[in-house]
Amino acid sequence: MTRDIAATPNESFPDAAPVTGRVLITGATGFVGGYLRVAISDLPLRLLVRDPAKYTQLASDRVELTVGDITQPETLRGVMDGCEAVVNLVGIIEERGEASFEKIIHHGAANVVAEARKSGISRLIHMSALGAAPNPEYGYLNAKWRAEEAVRASGIPWTIFRPSVIFGPGDGFITVLARLIKRAPVIPVVGDGASKFQPVSAPEVAAAFARALADPATAGQIYELGGGAIYTYEEMLDVIAAELGKRKRKIHLPVKLMMPVVKLSAPLPQALRPPVTTEQLKMLALDNCTGRSATAELIGHQPTKLEDAITYVRTA
Repeated sequence: MTRDIAATPNESFPDAAPVTGRVLITGATGFVGGYLRVAISDLPLRLLVRDPAKYTQLASDRVELTVGDITQPETLRGVMDGCEAVVNLVGIIEERGEASFEKIIHHGAANVVAEARKSGISRLIHMSALGAAPNPEYGYLNAKWRAEEAVRASGIPWTIFRPSVIFGPGDGFITVLARLIKRAPVIPVVGDGASKFQPVSAPEVAAAFARALADPATAGQIYELGGGAIYTYEEMLDVIAAELGKRKRKIHLPVKLMMPVVKLSAPLPQALRPPVTTEQLKMLALDNCTGRSATAELIGHQPTKLEDAITYVRTA
C-alpha cells in the first residue's frame, strides 16, 4: 500500500510490522465485532467479555475468552499478556445510567491504551467515528475525539478508523428505520431530511480493519470510511422503503418537537421508543459523509451501495 490513500497522517512508525500473533478484541461480541472475527479468522484471537458464560459458543482452539471491563482498569491487568495487537471497538450511541460517553468511549479507550503499554502491545487499532472533533456540544463526537487523543499519545503504532453509519444484518440504525417504515402509517422524517450520510457496510469496515493489521504502512494513519454512495437522510429512507416495497406519505417533524418526545420515552422498552436517541437528533445538524473515504483503497474494490445490500431489512 502506498501513502496516497486518503488518510490523515499523524505519526511515522517505521518499525511497525504485519500482525501475525494473537489479537485481543474489545467489543468483539458487538455488531462490528462479529464481522471482524470473520475477517481476521486466520489470526488467533482473545475476546474481552464481561460474562464469558454468555459466549462459550465463541471459544475454540483459535479463540480465547478473557474476562474484563474497559471501564474498570483493574480488570484489565494481564488480559493482553501474550497478545501482539489490540483492536478497540467498544462504544455507545446513547447514555444510560452511569454509562456516559466519557466513561465508555473516552476513559474506556484510555484504560485500554494504558494496559496495552504495560503489556508491550506492538499494534493498536481503534474504532472512532466520522465527525469526531473537540466540540462539547456533541458529547458522542467529543468523546470519540478524546479517545483518539489517548490512542495517538500511546506511543504504540496505531491506526484509527472513522466510519460513517455502518449497515448490515444486526445493525442498530438502518434496521430500526426499516421497522419504523414497516409499522408507521406515515414515514416520519426528523428535521428537514437534508443531512447527508455515506453508509458503509459492516463486512467492508471489518475488511479495512483486517488490512490495517496486515499492513504496517497503515500505522500512524486516520482513515475515514464511507460507502459507495452519499444520501440525504430522506433519500436513505426512500432507499429502505423501496427495498421493503412500501409507498407511504412522509411527514417532516421538527427536531425541537422530537427532542422532548425522545427524552420522555427513554425509560420505555426499545420497541416503544422513537428510532433515534437525543444525541442522534443533535447530530442530524451535521453531515455524516466524507470526500476522503479510504474504503475502496483499503479493501481493494469500490464499496457497496446501501441499496445493493439491505435485503436483510425485509425480515427486520
